[in-house]
Amino acid sequence: QPPQPPQPPSPSSGGKEGSTKAQRKVAQAGQQERGRGEAPRHGVSSPPVPAAAAPNVAPPPLPPMRTSKLHDEIFAFAQASITRGEAAHAEVQGILASLRALVSSRWPQATVELYGSRATGLSLASSDVDVTLLGVPCGAGREAVGGALKELHALMEGQPWVASQKLVLSARIPVLKVATPSSIPIDITISDSAQHTGLLARDLVLGYLSEAPQLTPLVLVLKSFLRELGLNDPYTGGMSSYSLVVLLWLFVCESAHRGYNTTDLGYQLLGFFSMFLYRFDSQVTHVDDPLSPMITAPGEPRENIMHSCYQIGRVCRTFHRALQLLSPETPEWDDPATPLLPRLFSEASSANRATQTEATATTPPPAAARTPPSSGGSSAAASAPPPDSAAASAIASVVEELTAEVEAQSTAEAAAAPPVPPAAKGETPSAEDAKPLAPSPPPPPSPASGAAGPAAASPECRRGVAEEAATKQRC
Repeated sequence: QPPQPPQPPSPSSGGKEGSTKAQRKVAQAGQQERGRGEAPRHGVSSPPVPAAAAPNVAPPPLPPMRTSKLHDEIFAFAQASITRGEAAHAEVQGILASLRALVSSRWPQATVELYGSRATGLSLASSDVDVTLLGVPCGAGREAVGGALKELHALMEGQPWVASQKLVLSARIPVLKVATPSSIPIDITISDSAQHTGLLARDLVLGYLSEAPQLTPLVLVLKSFLRELGLNDPYTGGMSSYSLVVLLWLFVCESAHRGYNTTDLGYQLLGFFSMFLYRFDSQVTHVDDPLSPMITAPGEPRENIMHSCYQIGRVCRTFHRALQLLSPETPEWDDPATPLLPRLFSEASSANRATQTEATATTPPPAAARTPPSSGGSSAAASAPPPDSAAASAIASVVEELTAEVEAQSTAEAAAAPPVPPAAKGETPSAEDAKPLAPSPPPPPSPASGAAGPAAASPECRRGVAEEAATKQRC
């Protein structure tokens, strides 16, 4: 369009034309300063640039963060573990609903709370269900809690989801152990004192998981790994789930504080193995329980979460072997055709079983254990097919005869040996006394043992006969 002629100033505007020109100059100066990246001066901002006039230039895309192959395997393993646990989740919720109805019928003011791994999402398919009752008017003390659990035991008789019950009143915290027809173990306790820290531990772990979500896949992999090796029970060997979560949380916090990568699960797993070996390979050190300030009085020593961990040396050896298998220097680290986690589970399990076998072989068996085991007596016999009953009976009878004969022969030799006169105080034994006793002639072979009579008196021979009999039985 042709430019319009300038309009003459209206009489009413008076001297405002100069001020309008000044404002226009300030606005133009502000636009120039914005173009140079400077802030506008005089407190006047320029009008925003329309969106259509802005240059349509997309920012350069960020390069995708490349994670390790072990990271992807750990994540996939955790997802599969959670999926397997969903099948039992519906059954557990039904059991809890039935239990709440039973408890409310007996104690209307009581509530049923779930804690442990089933409440935090860190459970495996075989994990137990930990339940505690709050508000039960039974009073404090072991006897009162035991009486309330006995009442609950009677209430649960005949329930379709109860296959068996067992009261353990001698434990530090009395517990009612229940097994379902689908083999889901349930532990029911009554929270009546500060010693019961199940709910506090549940809230603490949930806080850890909200701050560091990468703990969930790491815990699931390590729990499965330790369970595969039989190292998941602190009283029979290994570590508890609570100790594992606390140690992983401390490791993640220390890694973030030092500026290390805490998003790659593969490197986090290797770093945790290294940290564990550095701290616990020589001896078990003290690790404060995060719940100690809540349950101990000021001045009392804080609880140690590692005090009940038994056979910590086996855990260290297993983690050391895992570091060797998962080292980034191995050719399998980046090989997509060789998965790492299945290799870790299989080879570490084989090494653990070999270590147990060596420890058993180097320890001489006691006299009561030299009899060949029955078809269900030992792990080796249990894994092998059942032997022939007639052959097993014959071997057992031969070993019993040899053992009785050797014991009788040892008793007879001890009775027939001449006593050695002890030297008086301050006397020096004579040359005749100092001479060694002549060895007694070997006894004639007995009809029961055949030609093996002289050698049967040797302990080595006895062990050899027993081992040979056990080998024949296993074969």
